Amino acid sequence: MEQERLYVEGEVLWTGVRKASSRSSKEPILCLVKLEAIQFVAVSGLRLVVSWEVQLRQPALRRLAFVIPPTVADLLSCEVVRSQVGVEIALGGEEVTLRLADHPGNCEIRWKSELAAFPAPDEFSELIKVPQTLMDVPYLRISDTAHQAVAKLVRMESEKRIDRTKLAILIALDYGRLSLNGQEIVGTESSQYYFDPRLVIRALEFVKERSIRVGITPLKGKRRAYLSLLAKQEDWLVHCALLSIGRDTQKLYPLSPGNKR
Repeated sequence: MEQERLYVEGEVLWTGVRKASSRSSKEPILCLVKLEAIQFVAVSGLRLVVSWEVQLRQPALRRLAFVIPPTVADLLSCEVVRSQVGVEIALGGEEVTLRLADHPGNCEIRWKSELAAFPAPDEFSELIKVPQTLMDVPYLRISDTAHQAVAKLVRMESEKRIDRTKLAILIALDYGRLSLNGQEIVGTESSQYYFDPRLVIRALEFVKERSIRVGITPLKGKRRAYLSLLAKQEDWLVHCALLSIGRDTQKLYPLSPGNKR
């Protein structure tokens, strides 16, 4: 079978794998090659998708997708990979071969890339897209507002005015104005959506910059939307896409333990 080849700087591969592993060390990392850029994607359960994208010095000939299992990600996080001027990645079917040139010889790492092993939510194809409509927001403003909303929820729960399964942050983006409010999950207007407060705070941790870009995109055919938080961190574009709580469930479910939170 003819192999597709991709050439990546060692620093880029090392950095991307480490960033994605920090979010999902026990789950595979999805790599998406967009001709002139490469994207490392990790998930948090079924509601949060985080990606890191950077431009490739040598563009790929076509779009590619492959999965890096956790054991391989551990190997790619070592300093030997970081020191490489260039790393060759060959894809043939589900087999991936990564070639390193290390003194005094060469090294190959091979693994099976099973795209089905990546725990993507049903809405993944939408969550991975960068919305066309975004607004610039000072990070401190949205972070302070989100933390105030969480503090309000904690106070309401401690006073037994709200059930733990009904805690949520209501977010609306109307006429260029962004609003966040901690409240009980009840019916909302079409332009307002509930989000898991724990995941909102977690997403904000990944996009810490002076200014970030924010958008809310309704999902076609569903009564849900996703919140996008984007930041430019040196050469990397970080995108956190957070799926809203379904109006059909009207309930906040427990998060999975560990890095899936």
